[in-house]
Amino acid sequence: MKVITCFSYKGGSGRTVASANIAAALASTKSVAFIERPLDFKVALIDLDVFSAGSHRVFEISNSDIGDLKVCMQDYLMEEIKASNYLKENAIHLTHRIMTQFAAFRGGRDNCRKDFTLFPSKPEPDKRFIVAKYHENLLLELIMELENDKFDYVLIDGESGTRAMADIALRLSDIVLMFLRLTWQHIDGSLNAANFYLKKKNFPKFYFIPTVVPLIEDNDCVFIDGAPGLSDLKSQTRKVPDLSGLNKFAQEHKGTHDSPGVGYFWANNICIHDSLILKGGERIIVYDAIVDAEDRAGKDFYKIASEISRIHPPK
Repeated sequence: MKVITCFSYKGGSGRTVASANIAAALASTKSVAFIERPLDFKVALIDLDVFSAGSHRVFEISNSDIGDLKVCMQDYLMEEIKASNYLKENAIHLTHRIMTQFAAFRGGRDNCRKDFTLFPSKPEPDKRFIVAKYHENLLLELIMELENDKFDYVLIDGESGTRAMADIALRLSDIVLMFLRLTWQHIDGSLNAANFYLKKKNFPKFYFIPTVVPLIEDNDCVFIDGAPGLSDLKSQTRKVPDLSGLNKFAQEHKGTHDSPGVGYFWANNICIHDSLILKGGERIIVYDAIVDAEDRAGKDFYKIASEISRIHPPK
Protein backbone atom coordinates (compact mmCIF):
# COMPACT_ATOMS: atom_id res chain seq x y z
CA MET A 1 0.00 0.00 0.00
CA LYS A 2 1.16 3.54 -0.73
CA VAL A 3 0.20 6.67 1.23
CA ILE A 4 -0.02 9.85 -0.85
CA THR A 5 -0.31 13.24 0.81
CA CYS A 6 -1.67 16.12 -1.25
CA PHE A 7 0.10 19.23 0.00
CA SER A 8 0.07 22.91 -0.88
CA TYR A 9 2.11 25.68 0.65
CA LYS A 10 -0.77 28.13 0.16
CA GLY A 11 -4.52 27.70 -0.10
CA GLY A 12 -6.35 28.15 -3.38
CA SER A 13 -4.19 25.76 -5.37
CA GLY A 14 -7.04 23.37 -6.15
CA ARG A 15 -5.49 20.73 -3.88
CA THR A 16 -8.75 19.38 -2.45
CA VAL A 17 -10.49 19.13 -5.82
CA ALA A 18 -7.44 17.47 -7.35
CA SER A 19 -6.90 15.01 -4.48
CA ALA A 20 -10.53 13.83 -4.61
CA ASN A 21 -10.45 13.45 -8.39
CA ILE A 22 -7.11 11.63 -8.41
CA ALA A 23 -8.42 9.28 -5.72
CA ALA A 24 -11.54 8.56 -7.78
CA ALA A 25 -9.43 8.06 -10.91
CA LEU A 26 -7.25 5.52 -9.10
CA ALA A 27 -10.43 3.66 -8.09
CA SER A 28 -11.98 3.85 -11.58
CA THR A 29 -13.19 0.67 -13.23
CA LYS A 30 -13.97 2.21 -16.62
CA SER A 31 -11.64 2.04 -19.61
CA VAL A 32 -10.79 5.31 -21.31
CA ALA A 33 -9.08 5.85 -24.62
CA PHE A 34 -5.90 7.45 -23.27
CA ILE A 35 -5.28 4.92 -20.46
CA GLU A 36 -4.34 1.36 -21.39
CA ARG A 37 -6.46 -0.29 -18.72
CA PRO A 38 -8.81 0.65 -15.87
CA LEU A 39 -6.72 1.56 -12.83
CA ASP A 40 -9.16 -0.30 -10.54
CA PHE A 41 -7.34 0.16 -7.22
CA LYS A 42 -8.81 -0.03 -3.73
CA VAL A 43 -8.56 3.56 -2.53
CA ALA A 44 -9.29 5.56 0.61
CA LEU A 45 -9.37 9.35 0.85
CA ILE A 46 -8.78 10.99 4.25
CA ASP A 47 -9.72 14.63 4.75
CA LEU A 48 -7.09 15.74 7.26
CA ASP A 49 -7.77 19.43 6.73
CA VAL A 50 -9.64 19.26 10.01
CA PHE A 51 -9.74 23.02 10.51
CA SER A 52 -11.10 23.78 7.03
CA ALA A 53 -12.87 20.64 5.82
CA GLY A 54 -13.93 20.48 2.20
CA SER A 55 -13.39 17.08 0.56
CA HIS A 56 -17.03 16.09 1.10
CA ARG A 57 -18.21 19.02 -1.03
CA VAL A 58 -16.28 17.69 -4.03
CA PHE A 59 -18.49 14.60 -3.75
CA GLU A 60 -21.54 16.86 -3.54
CA ILE A 61 -22.20 15.93 0.08
CA SER A 62 -23.81 18.75 2.04
CA ASN A 63 -22.41 20.20 5.25
CA SER A 64 -25.57 19.17 7.08
CA ASP A 65 -25.19 15.54 5.96
CA ILE A 66 -21.62 15.49 7.24
CA GLY A 67 -22.76 17.15 10.46
CA ASP A 68 -25.26 14.33 11.00
CA LEU A 69 -22.60 11.65 10.85
CA LYS A 70 -21.80 10.03 14.16
CA VAL A 71 -18.03 9.94 13.59
CA CYS A 72 -15.78 12.03 11.35
CA MET A 73 -12.01 12.56 11.43
CA GLN A 74 -12.17 15.10 14.25
CA ASP A 75 -14.19 12.65 16.38
CA TYR A 76 -11.77 9.85 15.63
CA LEU A 77 -8.77 11.97 16.57
CA MET A 78 -10.25 13.64 19.65
CA GLU A 79 -12.10 10.69 21.14
CA GLU A 80 -9.40 8.12 20.32
CA ILE A 81 -11.82 5.70 18.66
CA LYS A 82 -10.40 2.32 17.76
CA ALA A 83 -9.21 2.36 14.14
CA SER A 84 -10.84 -0.95 13.25
CA ASN A 85 -14.20 0.29 14.56
CA TYR A 86 -13.90 3.53 12.62
CA LEU A 87 -13.19 1.66 9.39
CA LYS A 88 -15.93 -0.93 9.84
CA GLU A 89 -18.69 1.22 11.30
CA ASN A 90 -18.19 4.81 10.18
CA ALA A 91 -16.26 4.94 6.91
CA ILE A 92 -18.21 6.34 3.93
CA HIS A 93 -18.37 3.90 1.01
CA LEU A 94 -19.78 4.51 -2.45
CA THR A 95 -22.99 2.77 -1.42
CA HIS A 96 -23.54 5.06 1.59
CA ARG A 97 -26.73 7.15 1.44
CA ILE A 98 -24.84 10.46 1.41
CA MET A 99 -22.89 9.36 -1.67
CA THR A 100 -26.07 9.34 -3.77
CA GLN A 101 -25.21 12.41 -5.83
CA PHE A 102 -21.68 11.25 -6.60
CA ALA A 103 -22.77 7.69 -7.36
CA ALA A 104 -25.38 8.92 -9.84
CA PHE A 105 -23.20 11.52 -11.59
CA ARG A 106 -22.13 10.27 -15.03
CA GLY A 107 -22.63 6.68 -13.89
CA GLY A 108 -20.28 7.04 -10.93
CA ARG A 109 -21.63 3.93 -9.25
CA ASP A 110 -20.68 1.83 -12.27
CA ASN A 111 -17.39 3.59 -13.01
CA CYS A 112 -15.80 3.47 -9.55
CA ARG A 113 -15.12 0.62 -7.16
CA LYS A 114 -17.85 0.26 -4.56
CA ASP A 115 -15.20 -0.07 -1.83
CA PHE A 116 -13.93 3.45 -2.57
CA THR A 117 -13.79 4.89 0.96
CA LEU A 118 -14.02 8.45 2.25
CA PHE A 119 -13.07 9.61 5.74
CA PRO A 120 -14.50 13.15 5.86
CA SER A 121 -13.92 15.91 8.37
CA LYS A 122 -16.73 18.02 9.74
CA PRO A 123 -16.94 21.65 8.59
CA GLU A 124 -16.94 23.02 12.14
CA PRO A 125 -14.46 25.91 12.29
CA ASP A 126 -15.52 26.70 15.86
CA LYS A 127 -14.17 23.38 17.11
CA ARG A 128 -10.46 23.65 17.70
CA PHE A 129 -8.01 21.32 19.31
CA ILE A 130 -4.29 21.33 19.88
CA VAL A 131 -2.56 18.94 17.52
CA ALA A 132 -0.56 16.47 19.60
CA LYS A 133 1.72 13.50 19.07
CA TYR A 134 -1.07 11.05 19.86
CA HIS A 135 -3.01 12.37 16.85
CA GLU A 136 -0.15 11.20 14.66
CA ASN A 137 -0.25 7.80 16.36
CA LEU A 138 -4.00 7.53 15.75
CA LEU A 139 -3.61 8.42 12.10
CA LEU A 140 -0.86 5.82 11.79
CA GLU A 141 -3.15 3.23 13.38
CA LEU A 142 -5.85 4.03 10.81
CA ILE A 143 -3.35 3.74 7.95
CA MET A 144 -2.16 0.39 9.30
CA GLU A 145 -5.77 -0.79 9.53
CA LEU A 146 -6.32 0.20 5.90
CA GLU A 147 -3.24 -1.74 4.90
CA ASN A 148 -4.53 -4.78 6.80
CA ASP A 149 -7.76 -4.40 4.84
CA LYS A 150 -5.72 -4.57 1.62
CA PHE A 151 -6.16 -1.03 0.36
CA ASP A 152 -3.82 -0.14 -2.48
CA TYR A 153 -3.65 3.63 -2.00
CA VAL A 154 -4.53 6.05 0.78
CA LEU A 155 -4.71 9.71 -0.23
CA ILE A 156 -4.55 12.35 2.47
CA ASP A 157 -5.91 15.80 1.73
CA GLY A 158 -3.81 17.75 4.20
CA GLU A 159 -4.10 21.35 5.25
CA SER A 160 -2.14 24.06 3.46
CA GLY A 161 1.10 25.41 4.87
CA THR A 162 3.52 23.75 7.24
CA ARG A 163 1.44 23.65 10.41
CA ALA A 164 1.34 20.69 12.77
CA MET A 165 -1.41 18.66 11.08
CA ALA A 166 0.17 19.17 7.66
CA ASP A 167 3.51 18.03 9.07
CA ILE A 168 1.93 14.85 10.43
CA ALA A 169 0.50 14.00 7.00
CA LEU A 170 3.87 14.58 5.35
CA ARG A 171 5.73 12.38 7.83
CA LEU A 172 3.37 9.45 7.32
CA SER A 173 3.53 9.55 3.51
CA ASP A 174 5.34 7.54 0.87
CA ILE A 175 4.64 10.17 -1.81
CA VAL A 176 3.82 13.88 -1.68
CA LEU A 177 2.02 15.71 -4.47
CA MET A 178 2.81 19.40 -4.06
CA PHE A 179 0.09 21.48 -5.72
CA LEU A 180 0.76 25.07 -6.70
CA ARG A 181 -0.68 27.77 -8.88
CA LEU A 182 1.71 29.48 -11.27
CA THR A 183 1.75 32.74 -9.35
CA TRP A 184 4.66 34.36 -7.56
CA GLN A 185 3.43 33.64 -4.03
CA HIS A 186 2.57 30.02 -4.72
CA ILE A 187 5.83 29.32 -6.54
CA ASP A 188 8.07 31.11 -4.04
CA GLY A 189 6.45 29.37 -1.08
CA SER A 190 6.51 25.96 -2.78
CA LEU A 191 10.17 26.31 -3.75
CA ASN A 192 11.08 27.30 -0.18
CA ALA A 193 9.19 24.28 1.16
CA ALA A 194 10.77 21.99 -1.45
CA ASN A 195 14.31 23.14 -0.64
CA PHE A 196 13.58 22.68 3.08
CA TYR A 197 12.23 19.15 2.64
CA LEU A 198 15.02 18.11 0.28
CA LYS A 199 17.45 18.58 3.18
CA LYS A 200 15.51 16.22 5.43
CA LYS A 201 16.58 12.61 5.67
CA ASN A 202 14.05 9.98 4.62
CA PHE A 203 11.56 12.57 3.37
CA PRO A 204 9.07 10.94 0.95
CA LYS A 205 9.32 11.31 -2.80
CA PHE A 206 7.52 14.46 -3.89
CA TYR A 207 6.38 16.06 -7.12
CA PHE A 208 5.27 19.51 -8.22
CA ILE A 209 1.83 19.51 -9.84
CA PRO A 210 0.88 22.94 -11.19
CA THR A 211 -2.85 23.62 -11.24
CA VAL A 212 -4.83 26.09 -13.32
CA VAL A 213 -1.91 26.43 -15.72
CA PRO A 214 -2.15 29.85 -17.39
CA LEU A 215 -3.81 30.04 -20.77
CA ILE A 216 -1.03 31.41 -22.93
CA GLU A 217 -1.86 29.88 -26.29
CA ASP A 218 -4.38 31.48 -28.61
CA ASN A 219 -6.45 28.33 -28.96
CA ASP A 220 -6.59 27.94 -25.17
CA CYS A 221 -8.09 31.34 -24.54
CA VAL A 222 -11.42 31.29 -22.70
CA PHE A 223 -11.65 35.07 -22.57
CA ILE A 224 -13.53 37.20 -25.05
CA ASP A 225 -11.23 38.13 -27.92
CA GLY A 226 -9.80 41.59 -27.44
CA ALA A 227 -10.46 41.72 -23.70
CA PRO A 228 -8.61 44.69 -22.14
CA GLY A 229 -5.19 43.74 -20.80
CA LEU A 230 -5.35 40.15 -22.08
CA SER A 231 -2.25 40.51 -24.24
CA ASP A 232 -0.23 41.89 -21.32
CA LEU A 233 -1.57 39.18 -19.01
CA LYS A 234 -0.42 36.43 -21.37
CA SER A 235 2.97 38.07 -21.81
CA GLN A 236 3.60 38.44 -18.09
CA THR A 237 2.28 34.97 -17.30
CA ARG A 238 4.81 33.36 -19.62
CA LYS A 239 7.65 34.88 -17.61
CA VAL A 240 6.65 33.77 -14.11
CA PRO A 241 7.92 30.14 -14.11
CA ASP A 242 11.29 31.20 -15.49
CA LEU A 243 11.85 34.37 -13.47
CA SER A 244 10.69 32.73 -10.23
CA GLY A 245 13.19 29.91 -10.55
CA LEU A 246 10.58 27.16 -10.97
CA ASN A 247 11.91 26.08 -14.37
CA LYS A 248 15.50 25.95 -13.11
CA PHE A 249 14.55 24.01 -9.97
CA ALA A 250 12.45 21.49 -11.94
CA GLN A 251 15.24 21.01 -14.48
CA GLU A 252 17.81 20.40 -11.74
CA HIS A 253 15.55 17.82 -10.08
CA LYS A 254 13.87 16.25 -13.09
CA GLY A 255 15.42 12.80 -12.63
CA THR A 256 14.89 10.24 -15.37
CA HIS A 257 11.90 8.49 -16.87
CA ASP A 258 12.53 5.46 -14.67
CA SER A 259 13.37 7.51 -11.60
CA PRO A 260 11.43 10.78 -11.89
CA GLY A 261 12.52 13.76 -9.86
CA VAL A 262 10.67 16.57 -8.13
CA GLY A 263 10.01 18.35 -11.41
CA TYR A 264 8.59 15.31 -13.17
CA PHE A 265 5.19 16.90 -13.82
CA TRP A 266 6.66 20.30 -14.68
CA ALA A 267 9.81 21.18 -16.60
CA ASN A 268 10.75 23.95 -19.02
CA ASN A 269 7.29 25.46 -19.16
CA ILE A 270 5.73 22.09 -20.02
CA CYS A 271 3.33 20.00 -17.93
CA ILE A 272 3.20 16.25 -18.32
CA HIS A 273 -0.55 16.78 -18.19
CA ASP A 274 -2.41 19.17 -20.46
CA SER A 275 -3.57 21.90 -18.16
CA LEU A 276 -5.48 20.85 -15.05
CA ILE A 277 -7.83 23.72 -15.78
CA LEU A 278 -10.50 23.31 -13.12
CA LYS A 279 -12.89 25.89 -14.59
CA GLY A 280 -14.26 26.62 -11.14
CA GLY A 281 -16.00 23.24 -10.88
CA GLU A 282 -15.56 21.92 -7.36
CA ARG A 283 -16.87 18.43 -7.99
CA ILE A 284 -15.70 15.04 -9.15
CA ILE A 285 -15.23 15.57 -12.86
CA VAL A 286 -13.04 12.60 -13.62
CA TYR A 287 -15.88 10.79 -15.34
CA ASP A 288 -16.30 13.61 -17.87
CA ALA A 289 -13.31 12.17 -19.68
CA ILE A 290 -15.28 9.03 -20.46
CA VAL A 291 -18.03 10.76 -22.36
CA ASP A 292 -16.41 14.04 -23.34
CA ALA A 293 -13.15 13.75 -25.27
CA GLU A 294 -12.61 17.48 -24.95
CA ASP A 295 -12.70 17.57 -21.16
CA ARG A 296 -9.09 18.36 -20.41
CA ALA A 297 -9.36 18.39 -16.62
CA GLY A 298 -10.88 14.90 -16.58
CA LYS A 299 -8.06 13.62 -18.75
CA ASP A 300 -5.47 15.28 -16.55
CA PHE A 301 -6.71 13.60 -13.38
CA TYR A 302 -6.62 10.22 -15.12
CA LYS A 303 -3.12 10.88 -16.47
CA ILE A 304 -1.75 11.93 -13.10
CA ALA A 305 -3.34 8.91 -11.39
CA SER A 306 -2.00 6.62 -14.10
CA GLU A 307 1.52 8.03 -13.84
CA ILE A 308 1.54 7.78 -10.06
CA SER A 309 0.41 4.15 -10.24
CA ARG A 310 3.12 3.43 -12.82
CA ILE A 311 5.92 5.08 -10.87
CA HIS A 312 4.72 3.97 -7.44
CA PRO A 313 2.72 0.74 -7.71
CA PRO A 314 0.99 -0.24 -4.48
CA LYS A 315 3.14 -3.34 -3.93
